[in-house]
Amino acid sequence: MKTLLITIVSITLLLSCNSAGPKKAALTKKTEPKWSLTEVWRTDTILSTCESVLYDHFRKLLFVSCINGAPSEKNGKGFISILKADGSVLKLDWVTGLNAPKGMGVRGNTLYVTDIDQLLIINIEKAEVMERIDVKGASFLNDVAMGIDGKVYFTDSDTGYIWVYADGKAEAWITGGLERPNGLCVEQSRILLTSSGSSDLKIIDTSTGSFETVTTEIGHGDGIEYTGREGHYLTSDWSGEIFMIFPDFTKISLLKTSDREINSADIGFNQTRQIVYVPTFFDNRVVAYKLEKTE
Repeated sequence: MKTLLITIVSITLLLSCNSAGPKKAALTKKTEPKWSLTEVWRTDTILSTCESVLYDHFRKLLFVSCINGAPSEKNGKGFISILKADGSVLKLDWVTGLNAPKGMGVRGNTLYVTDIDQLLIINIEKAEVMERIDVKGASFLNDVAMGIDGKVYFTDSDTGYIWVYADGKAEAWITGGLERPNGLCVEQSRILLTSSGSSDLKIIDTSTGSFETVTTEIGHGDGIEYTGREGHYLTSDWSGEIFMIFPDFTKISLLKTSDREINSADIGFNQTRQIVYVPTFFDNRVVAYKLEKTE
């Protein structure tokens, strides 16, 4: 009888443990958020070889650099267009006569644009190139980012350099260890850099110029934008893919258009409306997508 009683108690406890397990797991299970990009609008194919989009938060407008030819060709046919936030064209040929313009940055009434081997300084109100800064030895100037300290940072993908413009002159800052550096995102004490040659994301210490790789396999790294959510960034692969980078530097793919041979070059971003603007390069248009998060 004693043996039978012990057996019954043991079975009861076992069943009790097994039934409690799933309930506890259900209570502690965490639902991972999902991210997506939903198309909002697209322009007509009038933005010839559009390379970069810059959203001007102050003016609520989009600047679009259009190479209008080969990326390294000095043909004087490049131009900058201005779009409204809804994608309608405000001025197609706002500034013309450029040589394969690419990255852009805005500060006050000044637009900075890379133009193969020059940094252009454009007066926005006058729609006029006020100065052309020759960058000695440069051959493929690419992205531009504005420093908090008043400096202007820009990349040269061919030489692997990162340049700094300050006090009226351009100086080489980082001159080694980078493989086709491109997209820049400048923060308080660091710079995030995408590189097309090494297909990765690096973090650069602005005080020392030292850097480390934090994310790999992001394709031909082109644009990078901070989403306004702590530690969350968007990067673009020129071949046609958009990635979300998380605070721990893991990543997910949000959009892939490379299978349709549609590029995604140097993206722009509206933090207030959470809209990413994608220049499609050879597809000659800009496409806007809403960044959305669901639990």
